[in-house]
Amino acid sequence: MLEIKNLNLIYDENNHVLKNINFKVEEGEIVGIIGLSGAGKTSLLRTLNLLQLPSSGKIFLNSIDITQLNKKDLREIRKKISIVFQHFNLLSSRNVFQNIALPLEIENVKKEEIENKVNRMIEQLNLSSRKYAYPSQLSGGEKQRTAIARALISNPDIILFDEPTSSLDPSTTQKILNLILEINKNMKKSILIVTHEMDVIKKICDKVVYLKNGYVDYFGSVHTFFIEKEDELNKEFYQEINIDWQKVKEVVKGENDRLIKIVFWGEKTHEPVLYTVATKYNVVVNVLYGKIEHLKDNPYGTLIVEVIGDKNQMEEFLQEISDNVYKVEVLK
Repeated sequence: MLEIKNLNLIYDENNHVLKNINFKVEEGEIVGIIGLSGAGKTSLLRTLNLLQLPSSGKIFLNSIDITQLNKKDLREIRKKISIVFQHFNLLSSRNVFQNIALPLEIENVKKEEIENKVNRMIEQLNLSSRKYAYPSQLSGGEKQRTAIARALISNPDIILFDEPTSSLDPSTTQKILNLILEINKNMKKSILIVTHEMDVIKKICDKVVYLKNGYVDYFGSVHTFFIEKEDELNKEFYQEINIDWQKVKEVVKGENDRLIKIVFWGEKTHEPVLYTVATKYNVVVNVLYGKIEHLKDNPYGTLIVEVIGDKNQMEEFLQEISDNVYKVEVLK
């Protein structure tokens, strides 16, 4: 579907914005791009439909390297890559219908066809009551739905979203995320979404691109990302989470006792695995920290526990618990 190979963006010798970027968006996937401010997220998004020309590298859409196209062919291929801008970019002099119709007018589509397509899109995105309203009369959510409708009207293969929830309240944010999921599922659209909000990645994305200082630090499944990068993400994105590991480790006093981190994934998250195995081997478990979160369709959980027991029991317990959960890490 969309494949990026060795992409670089250099403004000058001291400003290498994107560094050897590689990742792929498969058909029907929702892929999130996340990173701290200045990581290169929006710059990357703008290169993908060549609003910003890359300094080097290749961008393949359906096996066609769009960086090598002439202006005429590039105009055609851009119809297959729509973008929803962070601040909506609606024309203030046009009402909802007219803003959505704009891409079709540029393509010189017949007036009757424009009427039919735009009216269907307005109905699909629940904008019928705001059809003739102007941007100044719209709420943030209505502006976002109008911008999404405009992006969809040309029937693209992939939609790029730049911070689609950054200016929305929590309730409207959830509605927009649900809408993006519906578009992905019902209209069979691939989606690439730039965000600084981890909840967006957790709720709707299948894969994630994690940018750090212009590099791809991670690309892969969302659940592996949160599990493998948990400590780093807690430090960089969730500064309110502050576990004093030295004090936690001081809790474990017995020579054979252990401090372990257990990560659950999927159905096992809600099963009494820890209790069952602890009871079997007659060890005592003291839960020091725990959380459960949901990643799109599956939950995952993390526990920090003190395990008290004799040496043989401990070894057998650790082996069996490791066989029944996603990951076990012995901290002490």
